Amino acid sequence: MKVGIIGIGNIGSILLKRFLQMESPLKLYVFNRSPQKLDPYRELGNVVCCSSGAEACEQAKIVFLAVKPQDVSALFEQIKEVDFTGKVVVSTMAGISIKVIEEELNVEKVVRIMPNIPGMIGKGVTGVSFSSAVSKNGRDLVLELLGAIGNTVEVKERDFAAVTALSGSGPAFIFVIVEALIDIGLKMGLSYDKARELILDTIIGSVELLKVKGNHPGEFRHLVTSPSGTTIEGIYSLEREGLRGTIMKTILDTYIRAGKINEEIEKSL
Repeated sequence: MKVGIIGIGNIGSILLKRFLQMESPLKLYVFNRSPQKLDPYRELGNVVCCSSGAEACEQAKIVFLAVKPQDVSALFEQIKEVDFTGKVVVSTMAGISIKVIEEELNVEKVVRIMPNIPGMIGKGVTGVSFSSAVSKNGRDLVLELLGAIGNTVEVKERDFAAVTALSGSGPAFIFVIVEALIDIGLKMGLSYDKARELILDTIIGSVELLKVKGNHPGEFRHLVTSPSGTTIEGIYSLEREGLRGTIMKTILDTYIRAGKINEEIEKSL
């Protein structure tokens, strides 16, 4: 399969590295406006470092556009003359709708995705939306590729701001919470390594329990909560301090900002 990647930044580099680890043989055509970012890949037999974005698009059957949204106008100008007939364009660009890509590039088969950073180790989750012209075979090929970075969840395009808030930005919020839990472990006298191990394994185990059993989180919370015990004291403190509302407001603020960014970007095109 011939796959193109334009933009080897945070997301583009994750895609490239994970694609290189796939069992299915891929021929990768890559381009980045700063050529030095391609240096680690120049000697690999299945990677072709292209001199332009247009060259990568012309050679590949499935093309990933992984540039920053503010660079989209320059990208469109560079590749707009490419004949995209029969090709699938997959965009990671936040705020750029399927309709805009269809119109700017005269392409019918467009996929919009929102990956997240755990894709670096194949444990990410990617929101994905397909244009109506993408065939079942095309969908299957794209999903196979995205499997290299983790799970996929198909959503309506109108819900991409919500996907951005929950899973796109979500890891950053998780990292802040984990950092706080480790810090309080230090405050209570544990070493950094012990606190980190306890917290990470507690989180991993709790998440796996929810995934395997399928219960509502509240059901398991009550299993841990004894009358007049330590857990209910902590939960009372969480509710008193408004943690639940803080988390919900954090996600909602992120969602609102994502929507505004989408509007700003589309107005600038």
